[in-house]
Amino acid sequence: MKRQTLILVLIGVVLFVAGGGIAFATVEAGNKTHDATGPTVAATNTPVVVATRTIPAGTTGQTMVAQGLVSIRDISQKQYSDVDITSVQSLNDEVLTRTLTKGAAVTATDLSASTTSLSLPKGLQGITIQTTGVAGLAGYLQPGSDIDIYANVTRVSSASTLAIPCTELVMSSVEVLDVSSIVAPLGNHQNSLTGGRSAPSSMTLLLAVTPMQARVLTFMSLNETLSVTQTQKGVVDPQVGQCIGTAQTAVAP
Repeated sequence: MKRQTLILVLIGVVLFVAGGGIAFATVEAGNKTHDATGPTVAATNTPVVVATRTIPAGTTGQTMVAQGLVSIRDISQKQYSDVDITSVQSLNDEVLTRTLTKGAAVTATDLSASTTSLSLPKGLQGITIQTTGVAGLAGYLQPGSDIDIYANVTRVSSASTLAIPCTELVMSSVEVLDVSSIVAPLGNHQNSLTGGRSAPSSMTLLLAVTPMQARVLTFMSLNETLSVTQTQKGVVDPQVGQCIGTAQTAVAP
């Protein structure tokens, strides 16, 4: 009887020791999955369009998609730029302006509207003007917008009595067919609280104008500095051609 009791006691001790060892190993394994700062949080990735092989300049967006020259790849927020293209749909009616190497992200600055996709309104002509980035709305302007065009006049003929410098509205409600640079507004960027927004240094705008407006814009582009504003329906524009300078600002409408 005593022998049986001794055996039972020994079995109990062995089970107690084994159970303690398992519990300790479980705790240790749990500790190894956490550092002093707490659980690890996975980094947020963003999908972008990248070249699957070298793509020559002049390739259209439709060709890139049809031939599998691009694909979607996730990159980290640290690598992401707000000019990166995030969907292949953004390549529609676009053409590549420079050669891309395999693995390179496709950006908005690498693309321009395909000339085959531009359709001029009946009776109008296409003309381009160049402004500084700020004067061209800093990349916020989108194709399809209507703009007013202003000129800062610094030179006039000797017969003119116009006080210079002055600024006049050259023409109003002009349709924008295309812009050289589009940058997403910082407020729409998912990393807006910590990221920044880079405005282009210059802007080229493709506009739809009448033949008379084309002549005026050609002259103003060569001789004066141009800037644009985006218009809204119902807003009354100032008088076209009225040049407002320092002497007139107090009484100008």
